[in-house]
Amino acid sequence: MAISGGDSECDRTWQGELETWRPPHQPGDWAGPGVWAVLQLAAAEPVLRRMFVWTSMNELHVSATGDFRDYAVEPFPAIAASTSGFVVMTHPWGPDHAALETTDPAAALACMVRLMDDQVSSAEAE
Repeated sequence: MAISGGDSECDRTWQGELETWRPPHQPGDWAGPGVWAVLQLAAAEPVLRRMFVWTSMNELHVSATGDFRDYAVEPFPAIAASTSGFVVMTHPWGPDHAALETTDPAAALACMVRLMDDQVSSAEAE
């Protein structure tokens, strides 16, 4: 999947991640196919495309600033992929913060976007 019309720093991070995870995947690669499936969907999602994307092992993350180490300021949800499916995690990420477990990458992405929308709505209400 190509990202068209964008030469911003955000777009370049999406292009880089898509290139990194693009098939073919090596035999025994337990993370690549799942990350690729959800990354393709995420790249087409306007809410996420306005943000920087980054991956860590088998997890898809986004950042508003591009400072991927500043977890306390940007508590966005993440998606972990494996051979058995996807887990959407709220911040702080980990199995204790699972919001959804599914075999459907589209359902995982929809949950992530909904959680992000909920965060924005809550921040605007304050």
